[in-house]
Amino acid sequence: MSEHLLGKVLIIVLVFQMILGAGATVWSQTGGRGQLGAAQGKAGEMGSPSTPGKGAAGIDGVQSAETATESLPGGQALSKAVVPEKYILGPGDGLSVNIWGDYKESQDVKVTPDGKIVLPSIGDLYVSGLTLSEAEMLIVTEAKSYYRTVYASVSLISLRVFQVLVLGEVPKPGMYLGTPVRRVSELIEKAGGVLTSGSRRHIQLRREGKVQAYADLYTFLHRGDESLNPYVRDGDVIFVPTMGESRVVAYVSQVSGTGGLLKEDAFPYTVEIKEGEKLSAVIDQLGGVSPWWDLERVLIQRESETPEGTMRIPVDLRDYLLKKEEAGNPIMLPGDQVYIPALIRRVFVGGSVSIPGAYVYVPGRPAESYIGQAGGVLITGDLGRSYIQRANGTVEPYAGMMELNDGDSIIVMEKLFKTWQDYFTLVGAISGVIVGLVGFYAVFTNFGR
Repeated sequence: MSEHLLGKVLIIVLVFQMILGAGATVWSQTGGRGQLGAAQGKAGEMGSPSTPGKGAAGIDGVQSAETATESLPGGQALSKAVVPEKYILGPGDGLSVNIWGDYKESQDVKVTPDGKIVLPSIGDLYVSGLTLSEAEMLIVTEAKSYYRTVYASVSLISLRVFQVLVLGEVPKPGMYLGTPVRRVSELIEKAGGVLTSGSRRHIQLRREGKVQAYADLYTFLHRGDESLNPYVRDGDVIFVPTMGESRVVAYVSQVSGTGGLLKEDAFPYTVEIKEGEKLSAVIDQLGGVSPWWDLERVLIQRESETPEGTMRIPVDLRDYLLKKEEAGNPIMLPGDQVYIPALIRRVFVGGSVSIPGAYVYVPGRPAESYIGQAGGVLITGDLGRSYIQRANGTVEPYAGMMELNDGDSIIVMEKLFKTWQDYFTLVGAISGVIVGLVGFYAVFTNFGR
């Protein structure tokens, strides 16, 4: 019996030792602490290796882009690449927090309305306004207050949805749902886009009653400058003003015609400028220089309060394009009008022809060919009295086979006597003069007697 009793005692002692050993292990891992209270501080030291597929905060500081699913009303889901260093956390964001090392924990949490997340091992942490990367570092810093070796990763699993007010020159102003990965242009698109009267380059992004930034959608779309199309935040107001005084009207000439007869029409295009922008910025908004423009004869018309009134500023764009001379690229002012004539090689046919006008210049074509294009000489025309006026201002008698140059003009003069009535009129006038002279002579002779 004594041996049996001794065996039972030994078994009890062994079990007790096992319990003590397990307790010591737990004590060493937790540092003698159980559930810890709230602890919060600045982000500090980072852990090292990351688990596969996680954007962990480690000693090497390597971050990877996360892909989050944007949950929207109506079951619509959009995938957005989220960069941990840029994404700003806020109430409603869903996070997956993973802690490993001396202590392991995995939690899916949401940022509370007061901007916090709650982790059982650490407590409440205020993360609203932090980036994903900063939130990771904050968790590591707080966890290291209790565990010697610990690492953490924070992944975005759902985006918060909030309302943004869109006002101004849009077809459907009002409140629209946005997320932190939506830009100003996307919210404006929901409101129907910018009206023709609205500004695309001076859009205001208002936050907490102040203008936070200006969006320039033209430059964003044409140059890809994302800083000019900022992300929206909770409670933002987007205001699209009228184009107002920032507009410049460019009149671009276009040529049309049939049978060689040219017709030139000027079409207006309204563009928007920013302070200090030059003529080249207007040309860019028109789609760049056209080979059909006469760059030497560009004209800027500017209203002035001086006694001279409207100013007309001739510009040779070639000086800027070829020589980079700033005289050919003046600074534009709101309200300016730019006239860009068409580059046409032409010959003018005028006077006593069927269809006077400008005709396409063809090197080597004689003068009589252009008169033929103009429908020929009228019955009242007299080629013998006609002449050629050169582009440089000199005048030469008309000759049918004369070769013309670009800008020359053919002037077909009228006959001195067009019809038989003209001859009778002339004879009658001469007869009247003769009769008058004879009568005067007779009266003078009789008076002398």
